[in-house]
Amino acid sequence: MERTFNSDGGDSILLEVSKPEPDEADFRCSFRLIRPDGVREGYAMGVDSLQALLLALQKAHINLLAYRRDSGRQVQWLEMQDLGLPLPPYVTASDFDALPD
Repeated sequence: MERTFNSDGGDSILLEVSKPEPDEADFRCSFRLIRPDGVREGYAMGVDSLQALLLALQKAHINLLAYRRDSGRQVQWLEMQDLGLPLPPYVTASDFDALPD
């Protein structure tokens, strides 16, 4: 599965999410973010394949928000600031607003 996000300056960021696979008694779901500054890889573990997928999407979303904050670039999906990915219930996009100088 994949989704392309747009960044100001004409750059794009590609999110690739692998199908969750069994990993001993649990499931593992890997993802890659191909960004202008390089590739970031990660994964999430879940008790079933759906939990692993949801947690991987949450981690990818957090990575995108951190990139937005740290690079100062706008990252959008379908011209919206909402990237269309889930976040953990204790995290909001505003938690990643740019830090004051």
